[in-house]
Amino acid sequence: MKLERERLGLSQREVYDLIHASKGTYIRWESGKSIPSDKLAELAGLGFDINYVVTGKRGSQDNAGLSTENLEKAITTFLFNTGELGLLTKSDSVEVEALVNMAMFTIAKVSNSELDDIKSEPSDQSNAS
Repeated sequence: MKLERERLGLSQREVYDLIHASKGTYIRWESGKSIPSDKLAELAGLGFDINYVVTGKRGSQDNAGLSTENLEKAITTFLFNTGELGLLTKSDSVEVEALVNMAMFTIAKVSNSELDDIKSEPSDQSNAS
């Protein structure tokens, strides 16, 4: 994360002020602690290469070059971060690995155009006629 910040010419203070994080929290993130998904999104908005922040490997701009391993790591990180934020609940009997496997299966079975259709559908179908 430090290298990304330096690549963008930003100081620690500029980054943690821009994303509304405390200095201590930001320093923990730079030392390798997990970053919540909402803050990852804000970092991406500042120009951070989130693939690099999460995996330590440079990503392509369009994510088409993500390896299966990196995609699994990204999904796992997303699930843990959304769980920590209280945005995700799961049964005690369901393991994160099972959720990652389900996501990977879905990605493998759905074409990119179908994913685009799913993303563009309104979430509230009650107004459909």
